[in-house]
Amino acid sequence: MASAEPLLPDGQEDGVKGWCRRACTSLAKGLALVLAVVFVLVWIVQAIVWEYATIGCSPDRLKDYDYPGGGEDDAGGKKFNLVPMISLLAERKPMWYGDAFDVIPSNEASTVAGAPVGTWWRTTGPLFNTYMYEDVANSQPTVMMRRKLIRLGQCHVIERCDGSGDAYTISEGANYFANRFRKWLGMTQAMSYKIYKGDTLVAVAEETQNGFESISFRNITSRRELASSVLEGRHFHGQYDIWLVDAQKKDADLPAYVSSAATLLYAFFVMHQRGHKIKVDPNGPEGHGSHDGPSLLAATVENVTVANVPSEIVGSGLRAENRVPDQLI
Repeated sequence: MASAEPLLPDGQEDGVKGWCRRACTSLAKGLALVLAVVFVLVWIVQAIVWEYATIGCSPDRLKDYDYPGGGEDDAGGKKFNLVPMISLLAERKPMWYGDAFDVIPSNEASTVAGAPVGTWWRTTGPLFNTYMYEDVANSQPTVMMRRKLIRLGQCHVIERCDGSGDAYTISEGANYFANRFRKWLGMTQAMSYKIYKGDTLVAVAEETQNGFESISFRNITSRRELASSVLEGRHFHGQYDIWLVDAQKKDADLPAYVSSAATLLYAFFVMHQRGHKIKVDPNGPEGHGSHDGPSLLAATVENVTVANVPSEIVGSGLRAENRVPDQLI
């Protein structure tokens, strides 16, 4: 007598179709498990990087601290500004534990006015980078900056290590699409960012990317300039970028460390574009302006020689063995 029960258990199908379905289900579960483990590991690594980068950044360490590298203006003293009112951001040789820019006191002549008073460090993490300003005098961190996640465009928060005052936020926000459109058109002023003190919009930062790379910081209501920064040279100590940051503006109420931090972000961006510029002789003069390439006379000319070249051409940075033919000059 034939049995009426099915040969296969309920829910199980025979043939290639059933095997594929079971294999896909197992693969999806395995993939989900792997992604979950990776997600947890990434956040663990980011937490470790964060703890390492922010060592010493706490109110307890800054109790009665005198902020030796800070500048003074009408808005506040050294504790308010934390960095010099006019300073140079000088790129340093990258280290295994992070990239850095030194903060060097400067003056209205844009020259070096003293030894470095602090250093901006960047510690790279899998999810975001951590930026920390450290006084040279005591190796004491005083300001921290990091990127905010799940935001449209760039958004970084700047917080004091002593916990005083409101945090400042530099945000692209709704300017994201307009910024990309202006950059695509090659406009001089391509990128614009909003600066918030706490939840209050207080200023805008306008980047110039064609010609001289620079940033202008303006009050949101009066449009007066609060601070400015500009790429001063491309060959500091022969090969490094150096930026001039001027926060010594009349009636400015923006702390100097805010304009310094914002300039740091742009400085790192410009620094990483260096691979796109024309090769420049390190013995030549300091170049200014765009990374698209230096002036013609500062560029290295390959595979041409000539017996006689005017001294002003040789002195401009062209190598002696790569002189320009007479018909080119």
